[in-house]
Order: sequence, then structure tokens, then C-alpha cells
Amino acid sequence: MKSCKKLLAVLLAVLMLTALAVPALASSEEAVVITAVTLREEDENYVDSALYSQYETVEFSDGSSQTIDVDSQTFVLVIDGTVVDLADPDNWTADAELYVIDKGNYDTVEMSMNTANWGNFYFTGVVDLEDGVYQADRSIPAAVSDDAEITDEGIVGGEINIDASYISGIYVYNEDGSHHTIQDVTINSAGLGGNDFGTNGGWGTVISIAGSAEVDIQGVTVVTEGPLHDGIWAGGSSVVDVYDTVVLATEAADEYGFTAYSYDKFIIADELLTDEEIEAYGISGEYYAEDYESMFGSGTHYYYYNDNYTSNYSAPMLQCVPLALGLYGSMRACICYGQATLSFYDSLAVSDAWAVLSTDSGSGTLNGTDTIGIIGEVTEEENAEVTATVNGETYYINVYDTTEGSGYITYCDGFDDNFYGCQFYAPDYLAILTGGTFDFTSSDTQRGYGWSDRTGFMSHGSAYTMVVSHSDFDIADYLFTVKSTGAVDITVEDITVSWTKDNAWGGVLFQFMDNDDVGTDANDLEMDILDLTYEEYLANQAGSDDSASDEASSDASGEASSSGTVKTVTIKDSDLTGDIYNSTGSSNNTTTKDTYDGTTSYLSTWTTSTVAITLDNSTITGVISTSYAQHCDADGNAIVGQFFFNKDGEPIDGTEENTYDYLTSGRVLNTVAYNGIGQIEVTLENGAVWNVTGTCIINSLTIGEGCTVNGTVTENEDGTLTVEPLAQ
Repeated sequence: MKSCKKLLAVLLAVLMLTALAVPALASSEEAVVITAVTLREEDENYVDSALYSQYETVEFSDGSSQTIDVDSQTFVLVIDGTVVDLADPDNWTADAELYVIDKGNYDTVEMSMNTANWGNFYFTGVVDLEDGVYQADRSIPAAVSDDAEITDEGIVGGEINIDASYISGIYVYNEDGSHHTIQDVTINSAGLGGNDFGTNGGWGTVISIAGSAEVDIQGVTVVTEGPLHDGIWAGGSSVVDVYDTVVLATEAADEYGFTAYSYDKFIIADELLTDEEIEAYGISGEYYAEDYESMFGSGTHYYYYNDNYTSNYSAPMLQCVPLALGLYGSMRACICYGQATLSFYDSLAVSDAWAVLSTDSGSGTLNGTDTIGIIGEVTEEENAEVTATVNGETYYINVYDTTEGSGYITYCDGFDDNFYGCQFYAPDYLAILTGGTFDFTSSDTQRGYGWSDRTGFMSHGSAYTMVVSHSDFDIADYLFTVKSTGAVDITVEDITVSWTKDNAWGGVLFQFMDNDDVGTDANDLEMDILDLTYEEYLANQAGSDDSASDEASSDASGEASSSGTVKTVTIKDSDLTGDIYNSTGSSNNTTTKDTYDGTTSYLSTWTTSTVAITLDNSTITGVISTSYAQHCDADGNAIVGQFFFNKDGEPIDGTEENTYDYLTSGRVLNTVAYNGIGQIEVTLENGAVWNVTGTCIINSLTIGEGCTVNGTVTENEDGTLTVEPLAQ
């Protein structure tokens, strides 16, 4: 892969005076080279989909210059068959070819979670297929190898090398459902992307498909390097089928001067920098001031930048994964957006950060069959933890644990996600859910498999349906972590779970808990969490002076009131060892350090949250109980009161004593207890067995014919039941 190192682009040797994607040759004996490039002045504070589209004028060594209509055209520089950085003077050589190509005319994206200074999202592709035909005037044939065959039907064979940022390798767009094929192509793309939201295509992606296009991707290899530089992006209502394809994504943030919530020489400060700090950062001293309000109060951010640097000062949320998910990183290998349908078959996708097969902002469909998703990196055979053969080639992959990286395999935020016979490997989460439907099961040829060095499935939304079946898992801590008081429906059937670690907080099949994903800010901010003390937790028991409101509390029988919510969990045909806890009501995560006064009155609006568990022809060996949950540090020590977590645990607003790294999110110790908010109902049917291993408190127990509870049951005054192990 030809390397690409920085963001802004520049180069040339041959002056082109037409708007066609064909370079004009210099007529003089001495080669004409680029001597300067100029941004359109009024857009200097914008980052749009192609920095090339910002460059209005190019000056040459013979004293001439070329100015284009930036609204409709863009410069692209090519050297030795590779798109390169037009802004880099090292590329202003005699063998450079300068192209002027037409932009696509796409709408401005209006995203409420992102701040100001969005430009129009224009998309250019080395191969541009629009409206059912190959668009020569918006393509760069010089960056495609000669052995490729490009027609209106698509591209077959060849290699594309892009040493640049904010340009797609292949862009497909139409509104009439035209079909195209991308087959047996190798695409190497390196550079700094921007944000993979867009109405008509990915921003900084390698293969972008939008509108209602129908595309088959067959036997393709995509190698992408650089933050926010997706391998495959499917948006609009497109239908994309991916066969025998490999996507290898590397964040390489340091190489591109990228840190979360900032670009290159772009520093965010809460107060003006001193001259010494400006010199140490290597920036010009120019800055932009913007007032803000956050969970910690209000103030002013000072955005420092170099005077030749293009930036959208207020960084979009998805320049990196929101820290609220308990993650960090700035790379998604593949993404399905809007109402698109994106399906993978017998394929491999690897990313070294954030996500592999993600969804965002829509209600489309994401499918995978016999496909492998990994957070990790390609390595040598002797270092490989996973070996995968795709399209006749074998890949050796090192799977990251939480000491090596951070990320999830897939996401479901209102989509219909279906994975059949897939293998997922992740340091943090196999999947995150906020809504929609999710199915993880076997294919016609193999069972599903998941390995996580933290949690299997995490959800922080409601009203979703989830089925996990005919699959095997190796999990460190939690199989499911459900961070919501809302109603959900989860079924597990014919699964096995092996615990890979013996942490004080681990070995939990289901952890139902308060949402500690406060806020949606980026990686350099802190999440502010408040765990109630055990006494405060118990004070919320129904009937006490400090309890939740009458409408939200339990009645004397311990049953959920009509204002509460029910999470339905069905465990079928499985033999599992592990615990199940409902710890809802253990924390007050809407409180900030500035307003918390030590009382529990903030919980007055909470409703009951009941977990209704049915064991169907299954055996559970473990504790099933309501609980008080308290976050803990990496050594398993409980954290008392208010604390903060961020990417690396370095104090920002908190202190060294109560600031922890991102792994603190979702990591809790459980104490069996009941406060009237979190409730559990247990039903056994079809010969189910519950082997009780410790003290449990539940709200009801129904034992069907032929079922067994290996424990003693005692009814308490408040209507709850205490279940103890049988005496040995």
C-alpha cells in the first residue's frame, strides 16, 4: 500500500485547463510545477466532504494560475497512479498530474447532535457510478490500474490506490435502483476522514453506496488506514450484498496527528494558552472562542489552530465514538446508515478500534452470514489468534483484549440486525443495542461464536427485541449488561457460556442496572456518575419517607405497579453457570457534583423495573436476585459516592482519587438487597432446574410441573422471597 501521511492535499506537474478528468500536458521544454495553492477564503472555517473542494486557485512555476468554481469543481492530484495530498509541497513535482473534476451536488447534512460549521457534503470517487452510468467527468482513471475493466455496469479487477483524505475509492449513487457490480478489486486508501454521517454517501469512505442503488461487492479487498476512514458505507435505501470480501481498517491516529475531538494542530483549551504553551504545541497562536454549556456548567472553549489549517472548530460528535458507551476510538470499518440494507456473506472485517460492522441513525437492515468480525490487527502466522480464509487467501489476526484496544463488533440503534453463523471477537462488546431487533444465531453450516474480554451484549435503550441462540461464548465478565429502566424482550436458546476471567465483578449472565452512559460527548471529556450509598439505596424501599413516588413504587406484595416497566427474559434449552442481578435504583446518574446535596430526592421520578425471567427446559447454576450495585476499580474495590471516568483515567474535572478509566463503565459489584425499584420474577417450566448458589431476593417464584429449585424459599414481611442454597 502506498503510504499517505497527512490531511490537506497538494501536488502537480501538469497544468490542466479543462473541467474534464483528463490532464493537460505542459507545452514548454521545462516542466511546469505547482508553486502554491489557495483555499476559498469564505470556507476556511469549514470541513466538508473533500478538502480538495476547498482549493480555489493553483499557481504554477511559469507564472500562470488556475481558478475553479469551487461550488461545482474540485482539484485532484495524482502521482504514479495514486491520488496524493495537494497541500503538501513535496508533491509539487514534474511527474504530478492535476485534475479538475465535477463535484456531485448533494444536500447539506443537518444533524442536531453536531454543532456549527458544516459545509455541503460533496462526494468524489476515483470510480464514480451515478444514475446508472460511469461518470468519466467525476472519476480519476489515472488512479486505477490498467488491468481494471470499468463500464456502466461497474468495475471488475484492478487496483486503486488513494494517498489522500476525503475522497472515495468507488462511489455509487442513483435513485432508480440501478444495479452495479464491484468485483475482484483491491483498494488501498490512507488518510484522515471526517465524519461518516451523510445524506447521500459516507464522508471519507473507501466504497460509498447511496440513494436506492443496488450493488454486489464480490471478492474485493479494502485496506483503509486513518481515522474515520470507513471501508464500506451503505446509506439511503441502497441494497448492498458483500461476498467473499475482506475489509482491513487501521486507525493510525498518531500518524495523522489525530486525537479525539481534535484534528492535527487543533488544540481545545478551557482558558487562553500562554506563549510558552503555544510554542510547545507547535501552533500559530490563532484561536476561535466558543461559549458552551455542559453537565459541569458553562464556560468558553478556545480552539487553537494554525493559520493555514482548515477546521470546523466545534468538533462533530462522531469524530470519535462517544465516551458514554464506555469506549474510545475513531474508526468504523463498515457502516449501514438510514434505510439501507447491507449484507455480508463469507467475509472478514477487521478494525483496530471502535467498530467493525456498525449502524447509525436509521431503520435499515444489517446482515451477516458465516462472516468474521474482529477488533484487532493482521499479524504473522505465529502470532495469530484467529485464522480466516476468504476468497482463497488466508489472513492471520491478533485479537485485541482490553489492554490492547477498545471497540465493539456491531451496533443496533433501530435497525434489524441478523447474524447467522458469525464469529465475533472484541475487547469490549460483541454488540451494543439501543433499539430495533437483533438476532445472533447459527447458519446452515455452523453455530455462532463470540469472544469478549469484557461484555458480550450491552444495551442502553428500550423497546428492542433480541434473540441469541445456537451459539457459544467465551466471556470475561458479563454476557448481557442492560442499562435501561425501559421494557425489552430478550431470548436466549441453546447457548453455552464459558467465563475466561475470575474477576470479583464477573461471571454474570445478566446485569440489569442503571444507565451509567451519561452524556454523548467525545473522548476527552469525563462522565459524571453518582453511586448511592447502601443506606441511601435501602431508603428508597417502598413505604419509606424517601421512597419513589406512590405512582412509581411497588405495592405491599412486591409486585410492580402499573407505572413500571417489565423486561422479559426467556432462557431455553441451555445449561448455564452464572448470576442474574437486577440492580436498578442503585445510582443517581442524572446528578452532577454541583447540584447533589446528599439526599435521595432525585429518585422521586423513578418507576419500578421488573425483570421477568422464564427458565424453559434449562438449568441455571447461580444467584438470581435483586441487588445493590456499586461501581468498582480495576482491583475490585468499591467506589464510594461520586466518580468520573474518561479514556485514560487522568483527572479533568474530578481528582486523581475519584477519576477512573473508561473500563469503569458498566463494571459493578452486586450486594443482594431490595429497595422496591428493581424487581425480579422467576418462572420455571418444562423441567427447568435452578441450582441456587447464594442468598437471593426475588419478588415471585413460579415452579412448573417437573421443575426443581435446589434451594429453600422464605417469604418476607414485604412480600419478597428469600431463596437460600440447600444446606450441604
